[in-house]
Amino acid sequence: MENHVNILVVEDSPVQALKLKNDLKKNSYHVTVTGSGEEALTYLYNNKPNVIISDIVMPGIDGYQLCRQIKSDEMLKNIPVILLTQLSDPKDVIRGLKCGADNFLTKPYNESFLISRIKSVLNNRMNKGNGNAGISTSEIFFAGERYHLTLGNRQILDFLLSTYENAVQKNLDLIKTQDELRNLNKNLEVIIRERTNSLEIEVKERKIIEEDLKISFQKLKRTIEGTVNAIASMVEMRDPYTAGHERRVAKLATAIAAEMNLSKEQIDGIRMAGFLHDIGKIVVPAEILCKPGSLNDNEFGIIKNHPQLGYEIIKDIEFPSTVAQAILQHHERLDGSGYPKGLMGDEVILEAKIISVADVVEAISSHRPYRPARGV
Repeated sequence: MENHVNILVVEDSPVQALKLKNDLKKNSYHVTVTGSGEEALTYLYNNKPNVIISDIVMPGIDGYQLCRQIKSDEMLKNIPVILLTQLSDPKDVIRGLKCGADNFLTKPYNESFLISRIKSVLNNRMNKGNGNAGISTSEIFFAGERYHLTLGNRQILDFLLSTYENAVQKNLDLIKTQDELRNLNKNLEVIIRERTNSLEIEVKERKIIEEDLKISFQKLKRTIEGTVNAIASMVEMRDPYTAGHERRVAKLATAIAAEMNLSKEQIDGIRMAGFLHDIGKIVVPAEILCKPGSLNDNEFGIIKNHPQLGYEIIKDIEFPSTVAQAILQHHERLDGSGYPKGLMGDEVILEAKIISVADVVEAISSHRPYRPARGV
């Protein structure tokens, strides 16, 4: 497929444009480079590339404006747009969503992530209608500002997951740097005896860097947790009757895990699985989720697919290893009466058992459109 894919790169930096061109050509893509938004629009009036990769910060027409013009043009709006930028503020991601961009990549980018984004938007275009079903207007509050966004479910999920992947990559880079610093510091006592007083200054500088890295590590951890919360919020927004369900399940499951004296790693995994256990419902039609009466067999069959769909969404992301399995198994029951696989007893992992108990208790004690809350 790559041999027939034409990519338009919009980048005002010659160095960045050359790197992008080389990376893309190395992966067998055909590449055209333009140095400004104006030049890109002129090119698009006569050519229709398969994908557009655009920098955001450019003189004249910037990336947001370019994307907005492309998405408002009937002849161009179906061309996927990936925004490439050094900006990292969540407001920039929201602006990218608002102008209709299909995906988002932060500089300096990882080549494998770049190619993954291209394949993802091309796949979404080929299967148009499957991932973006349920286009709706969402209202988001962030940093005291209100944003109204009209988005498809696949577009929301792609942006959240790309934000998470960028955070993971930066996290891995920080961990590598910390390991290198730790190995250097092991030999500091010997080095101090051999070197001059200038080394003391170097040690102090390294400690400052290490503190900065710790702060950055905590910020990235909060970014990852914020992304998980955002994904859970997007699922909840489609079903107002269960708003807060994912958070309450995560809180209760975490408390159960702590009471059982599980390890910190297990508790963290259970908390993430609690937040994300119903992510598969993002592709369930809203009229089924919000139906006030009983579901018929076909409707219940669609609902029963959500653990498998959630597993497929999460399985390739670098979450703790048990998160995807806990999502897949959270409707299994010890006697084999659950779904999707009818597992029994110890075939169900401990994390899934904890999530399923928390899920059932929260559901029983909360109001539902087809019955009142029954209490703890």
